[in-house]
Amino acid sequence: MPAGDPGRYVEPAEGDWILGLGAPLAVVADEGEGPRFTRISAGFLQAMGWTRAEAAGRTLEQLLPPDAWLVLSNAFHRAIEGRGPVEATAPIRRSHYKTSPTSFRLQSMPGGAVVEIISPAEHRDGAVGWRRVLFQHLNLMGSGAAAIYDRSPTVAADVATLLGYAEDASPAEADLIHPQDAPRLDAHRRRLAAADEGYIARVTTRMRHADGDWRWIEIREEVLNRTLDGAMGQVLGFAIDVSEHHALLEAAHRQSLAVMHAETEERRRIARELHDTMAQYLVVIDLALSRLERTAAAPLPDEPVGDIRQALKAAHEEVRSFSWLLHPPDIERLGLSRAIEKFGAGFGARTGLSVVTETGELPNLSSASELTLFRITQEALMNVHRHARATEVHILLKPSSAATVSLDVIDNGVGLAGANLDPTSGEGVGVGLSGMKARVERLSGTMAVMPGKTGFHLRVSLPVEGAPKAGPKAGPRARRRRRAAGDQDAPPSADGQ
Repeated sequence: MPAGDPGRYVEPAEGDWILGLGAPLAVVADEGEGPRFTRISAGFLQAMGWTRAEAAGRTLEQLLPPDAWLVLSNAFHRAIEGRGPVEATAPIRRSHYKTSPTSFRLQSMPGGAVVEIISPAEHRDGAVGWRRVLFQHLNLMGSGAAAIYDRSPTVAADVATLLGYAEDASPAEADLIHPQDAPRLDAHRRRLAAADEGYIARVTTRMRHADGDWRWIEIREEVLNRTLDGAMGQVLGFAIDVSEHHALLEAAHRQSLAVMHAETEERRRIARELHDTMAQYLVVIDLALSRLERTAAAPLPDEPVGDIRQALKAAHEEVRSFSWLLHPPDIERLGLSRAIEKFGAGFGARTGLSVVTETGELPNLSSASELTLFRITQEALMNVHRHARATEVHILLKPSSAATVSLDVIDNGVGLAGANLDPTSGEGVGVGLSGMKARVERLSGTMAVMPGKTGFHLRVSLPVEGAPKAGPKAGPRARRRRRAAGDQDAPPSADGQ
């Protein structure tokens, strides 16, 4: 290995504390080109298998293979940031044929850090060392924290490091989790305990950073092995800080709600203007025509007068209908449930459809959510009337859980084939599903098209603001496992077990 620039390396002077030291110590500093060895003890050179000529003036990147350099460079920067003593394990090549994991401890000092070799590969369990090296590499590549831990709830050292704590000073989990998110994390662990093999449970929770702020941490975990009685053995987990992503989503959601609120207010304004101005102009025209009939010297021709009155009547009805469609006043006057019941009854009377509406007691919904559910009901009934060739329609508007409200529109018509609809994308000609889906997604909801043996089933679910989100359901094997373990709250599987 060629020597580096000797001008960058400080050769120990006579009496220098590190000269000839048998302890494996070195001093590392970063002058802008990456961490570089500035002083190295004889013991450190011997442990690493280097000569002074080889190490003189060279950076960690020049001396070490990429995997070891990444680990030690990351540990160096954590140490000089004042995170206390930092330990790291890196694969060190002892010879052309042998690479062994070696543990280092780094302690900050003015101008750099002191590096100490604390556990050569020959004195450690090789499997444990390699696992540690592998996880450090995964953490570097994924910008997160990977860990394997036993089933007992704990905070892995790498997760604590992700939150800015020293590895040997990890707080208790109860002190890290936001109190409002503790039930969500407990539910996550119950799902994990009951999950089928290969199931990856996910949860996002707030955890306290070392600087005192709350960070959003996404945790993904999978059970690696189980005990003979089916309980969790070891868990493979990965945590990543998604605070910035969460903040962007929240900002986008607030912006979307602001746009929908502005749209609603503009619709209300236009509807009011149509009712208060255009409708009044039509009334004035009608009154003027009546006055003209009374004061004219000779009777006016019946046919043109009749045409004018018919056009005035149609225009007046059109303005009223358009104003109502822009902003239905029934939602504010009657509430969402009664407004949908009234609209369904009127729609059935006008079209000959049998419309049956069932509603439950709804939680407090935002005005945007109420208007969206009402508009989708309108559009869905119009689709049934135009495309389904149905005779009956059922509308169900009820809370589907503590966190969501669902709207179901079910008809007995021709179904997907008759509607010329793609069941995978929900796209079709003239069915308006793309507009419905856009409205729902702007409110973080979901829309599903569920074909049956006959007819068409549209389901829309919108979240209730402030309610916790439900996690994925466990499979039937997991539910049977939970019931066998005495969990009476486990829902029955499809086969009734």
